[in-house]
Amino acid sequence: MFRRYRLPQITRAVLEVTRHYAGAHQKVPLIRLPLGRLNELKEKLTTNPVPSASEWSEIRKGILDERRFTATNVDSTVLGLCNTLESGKSYAQFLRGSGIEMNLAMIGKLLRLYRVQHSEGFELREEDRRDILKFHNDLREKNTVLDANTCEHLVAALTLTEHWRLSFELLDMIKLTGIPDSGTYSSLIAKCFQVGDIEAGWKLLEEQTSNKRLPNDEVFLAWIDHCLRDGNRFKENLIKMLSFTDAKSIFLSKQIGSALRKLPSELGIRAAETRVTDGGKCSHCKSSLASIVVPEESFRALRDTFVQAVIIKKEIFNKTTPKELERFQVFLKKTKPYDVVIDGLNVAFSTGNQKSPIVYAMQIASVVKHYVRQRKRVLVIGRQHMDRWRSKDMKYIRENAFLFLTEDLSQDDPFLLYAALESGPRTDFFSRDLMRRHSSLLGDELGGVFKRWQQEHQYSLLSITADGRVIIKSPFKHQMFAHCLPGDADRWHVPLVEDCLKIPRVEKQASWLCLKFD
Repeated sequence: MFRRYRLPQITRAVLEVTRHYAGAHQKVPLIRLPLGRLNELKEKLTTNPVPSASEWSEIRKGILDERRFTATNVDSTVLGLCNTLESGKSYAQFLRGSGIEMNLAMIGKLLRLYRVQHSEGFELREEDRRDILKFHNDLREKNTVLDANTCEHLVAALTLTEHWRLSFELLDMIKLTGIPDSGTYSSLIAKCFQVGDIEAGWKLLEEQTSNKRLPNDEVFLAWIDHCLRDGNRFKENLIKMLSFTDAKSIFLSKQIGSALRKLPSELGIRAAETRVTDGGKCSHCKSSLASIVVPEESFRALRDTFVQAVIIKKEIFNKTTPKELERFQVFLKKTKPYDVVIDGLNVAFSTGNQKSPIVYAMQIASVVKHYVRQRKRVLVIGRQHMDRWRSKDMKYIRENAFLFLTEDLSQDDPFLLYAALESGPRTDFFSRDLMRRHSSLLGDELGGVFKRWQQEHQYSLLSITADGRVIIKSPFKHQMFAHCLPGDADRWHVPLVEDCLKIPRVEKQASWLCLKFD
């Protein structure tokens, strides 16, 4: 039987012994077939998914005749062309008959086809489950430690079998050199929910999101199925999922929305598709969504931490000097508070960066005029090369707003955010930048506060009309993730996205569910 693996016994020395580290040299430059040839072979295998040995030999020889393909990479390429398990197993059989041993890359491609077969709704046969276990046992027998790619392929297949718990030690192996990918976490979490190991599933889900890996639809579909099986706690379990997505800032996909709409009404739930207005009103139930609120004490904690966490420790001192920061702090003390802080270059380049300084200055001045007409106190953050923009618009900006120009090599985003925070909880800022790197530097708790503050106070430029009027995108000042109504814990609104793994812009989504528990 294969040698048992215990994480505490694995040392750096083991990883350095290449002969014990499967796949240590597996990563090679990606080599692809010409597109025409690729499509031709895919169509051929779609029409005839199980070629004869002679036909497989012809396909293999044809690829070898292409430039840069060798006996080392040709078989992995062929398996990559197989889009069904049937084709993959047929080619593996051809290789065995030809006396060719499958390497890790080839085994990985074949293991992924078991997951493809399952995702298309086809149950694995007992023979398939035995094959997956044999792949695992053979690889573990030959290698003290498996590389991350091979571990991920094995987990994808093992979680389709009764031997799925072997995946836990594979997960630990991946963690020796990195963080498991989203699919690996999701396959194992979904299996935990399917077999009723709820504690292990939620523990892994917390770990996954802490590692900035998004769970896929499989996880939430498996949890919804668990909710249906555990009818006595249906409402409690479903609310647990919705609350989790809110706490972790996760958008559910439209596929999950469809599953929620199909839940039987006798369980005491009704879900309807809806839209939410820019003012935060649900078109289905006519209720207003919960407002986004940053408590005063949370704002103070964010403001007091920002300088150390973002400006000094991580961001600005890499591209500026303490002297510049001190100059900026003196400037703020003399001129704050402001109603709005504008990212000058962000506005200037909003319609492209191939225009003249005259156009750039005009665009900034247009935004400044918009706020000056409302008797707002305005600060513009820019860079020193803007001092050479000689125009009447720059003169207007200097006379009607405060202007601070950083060194040309400095990052202006941290200055913009610092000024807005120092100015107070009512100050807005004007930029199209998503500011993701800044929130990540603040940690989970304050990062969440930063995102809520950003959502409430960030404005951006949409366009400037021919007569100089500015069209501004205002913030959506309501909860953007799944949440219950204030004062009604049984009414939930759930935003939906096309693909849960493609991180959307954090803004009001077009599609929502209005969900009511009876």
